[in-house]
Amino acid sequence: MLIGSIVGWELGQDDLFNPQSPRNRDDCLEPFRVLKAQALACGIELHTLDVNQNQGKESDFNLYIESVPLITQGQGKNYLIRFETNLTVLANADAAYLQQFDGIFTWDKSLLEANPQSTTGLGLAKEKLHSITIPNPLPAGFSQHRVVNLGFSARPQFCILIASNRHANCLDERALYAERVKAIRWFEANAPSEFVLYGHGWKVPQKRLGMLGKLRYRLAKVPPFVMGKPVFPSYDGPVNSKFTALSQARFSICFENARDIRGYLTEKIFDCLFAGCVPIYWGDPEVEKAIPKNCFIDFRQFQSYQALYDFLKGLSPAEYQAYQLAGQQFLASPQFQVFSPTAFAKQIIDSIQHDFAIT
Repeated sequence: MLIGSIVGWELGQDDLFNPQSPRNRDDCLEPFRVLKAQALACGIELHTLDVNQNQGKESDFNLYIESVPLITQGQGKNYLIRFETNLTVLANADAAYLQQFDGIFTWDKSLLEANPQSTTGLGLAKEKLHSITIPNPLPAGFSQHRVVNLGFSARPQFCILIASNRHANCLDERALYAERVKAIRWFEANAPSEFVLYGHGWKVPQKRLGMLGKLRYRLAKVPPFVMGKPVFPSYDGPVNSKFTALSQARFSICFENARDIRGYLTEKIFDCLFAGCVPIYWGDPEVEKAIPKNCFIDFRQFQSYQALYDFLKGLSPAEYQAYQLAGQQFLASPQFQVFSPTAFAKQIIDSIQHDFAIT
């Protein structure tokens, strides 16, 4: 039997495969349980690295789920699942770091389609690169046969945003962290009763990058403290379940961490569709190739937040339900299956089997 180790899950102890893990919010770890089950069915045993080491098992391969320093001991192959962009994880654009891996699983179309000799290709040989999609587990309350809270009347909140207060780890005009703050501030100023902010870290001002950014952050903390007012009046704390929060809202500001990066399509828009909430999306420039355009509202079509707001307020009940029903139809279609945990696991296991000549 082939032995594989998961590297980068700091809790270890096979916690990555534990449905009771405190990190398993909204069942986000299901793709790894599916990966472990599919691997075992193919004669591959998967554990976190510490478990294999404690049992005295030498890994045939290491599967990195975070861009952490490479483990050099042993003769096993090393693979990386490149989940994030280099705006968040700088090592994901480090050619020297990436060259160390025997295989890289990525959604990044610019990298997958690039000439290895180009700057975009980072000198990575084509045979090292394997295409994946970011997986999306189905929430417990989701049903393919009905839209949860169909229509306006069952959704008391007009618009919400769920995100953490953070910033990119490098200067890049594509970063959308600050754009989320613009959306929050517009709704707080112009439609405060129709907007709610959820997530972590919003009791303090907008996080910023660099020395100047940190100085601006510290200065911004003073007025709210002196005046005894919240930094973000719309903030209502973190959510225990994104599905529950989104199922109570008509619309959600759904911006990726970065825009104009082909293939970077994360759980944010799918979370909305699962809950019957209409997403206001900005991110992957080719989103319509993956998700039909009648399922979401494309923020790029609006010149301002006022124009967006006017459009949202002008939708009739029938027009709103059309978005919801289109989302349900997409989620029940084969087009969505490529974003499932099963497809994610198969993409990885098939490549590993090929490399080890397992049939």
